[in-house]
Amino acid sequence: MAIVKLAELLARDEVIAFLRGVVASGRPGNAYLFHGPAGVGKGTAALAFARALLCEGGAAGAPHAAPSLFDAPAPAAPAPVADAPRDDACGHCAACLKTGALAHPDLRLLFPVSGEEKELDATVAETLAAMRTDPLFVCQYEKAASIRLSLTRDLLRDLAFRPFEAARRVVVVRDADRMREDQYSALLKTLEEPGATTVWILTTSRPARLPATIRSRCQRVRFAALAEPVIARFLAERAKLPATPARVLAALSAGSLGRALVLREMDPIALRDEALALLEPAVRGDAAGLWKASQAFAKFGRAGRETLRRAIEFHQLWLRDLLRASCGAPREALIHRDREAEISWCWRRCCARSKATSRPTSRCSRASRGSPASGPARAPGRRTPPRGGITETARECYAPVRLDSSSGIPGAVHSRTGRRGSARRRARIRQRMIRRRWPA
Repeated sequence: MAIVKLAELLARDEVIAFLRGVVASGRPGNAYLFHGPAGVGKGTAALAFARALLCEGGAAGAPHAAPSLFDAPAPAAPAPVADAPRDDACGHCAACLKTGALAHPDLRLLFPVSGEEKELDATVAETLAAMRTDPLFVCQYEKAASIRLSLTRDLLRDLAFRPFEAARRVVVVRDADRMREDQYSALLKTLEEPGATTVWILTTSRPARLPATIRSRCQRVRFAALAEPVIARFLAERAKLPATPARVLAALSAGSLGRALVLREMDPIALRDEALALLEPAVRGDAAGLWKASQAFAKFGRAGRETLRRAIEFHQLWLRDLLRASCGAPREALIHRDREAEISWCWRRCCARSKATSRPTSRCSRASRGSPASGPARAPGRRTPPRGGITETARECYAPVRLDSSSGIPGAVHSRTGRRGSARRRARIRQRMIRRRWPA
């Protein structure tokens, strides 16, 4: 995971302007909550914000706190870096270099981990090493992954001391919704009694799972889904993918760059062709072939949920291209441009089939126009029951409900259903339906 500057964030103009304004003011808030869909850059923005706050040459380099009579003399502030921006990290000072390598002592990270407690240190070290070395690293967790209580206790114990090098300490909590209730209680106490030297940055894709007491004490920064052209350009320039796989992955990711980076390790074109092969028996009208193909694709129920979900998403993209082709969209608007001929053929076949199976003119419409096949014309607006009269079943369905009049009180108990008050109204509604359907 590359630790970038705020100015280098991907398609986040409003977020960049807000965070740079906070850094330029030199008075950051106590806690921030970055929320939005998964894989849209919340963790990258949190680390970039932390890097700007810890920069020695920025405006946030020294806290604006009133001196105390019992405090020791403050150490001399480091000399500002020449030409350093006041609202972003300079990228050249010692603090920026340490933050870029995730080695700054005043930058603390909390993230969910899975596995046994005895292997916790090795798991955390392995994850941090992958974040340092891989610029396209994506944090992936198992379903049971959570932020461990032991790590939270160690962090809260360290917060009782002053920062080591910088003027303040920054704590980044990834996926803060994966905590336990007792951890939320400890975190709430820290947020209620803020210190002048600690800034919390929480990220989550499920803010509703955070307690309301935590959300109310954080400044919320919303991250929206990324546009498909932005993701496709990033995959082509940074991940060095060809144009067609990058375009397919951008459409399949649903605005999540992290998901597109995870799926790039697979062959998106082969996955697409395998999913679209299920539509060929459906287009031919071969029900038996469709059943066999779908069972073979699902491995007779042994395929994972993600495999089936990905196949459905490929079908949705195919239908979207069909709709765009029907509206006369240009070729650049299609996701499957390499299969444009098949899209056009499928659309023409669908149009021909819809015309062939269109509903013929009904007997009632011919009767209303006075056609010779239906006899004399009837007055407009008058409808008659079908030939042969109302069947006995229809008479039972539309028969008025009898009320138990033994009490003589309006709205008495219904003798059949035992309901009170609405039986008379139901009888009137059914009588009205009979008069509308078969007027006298």
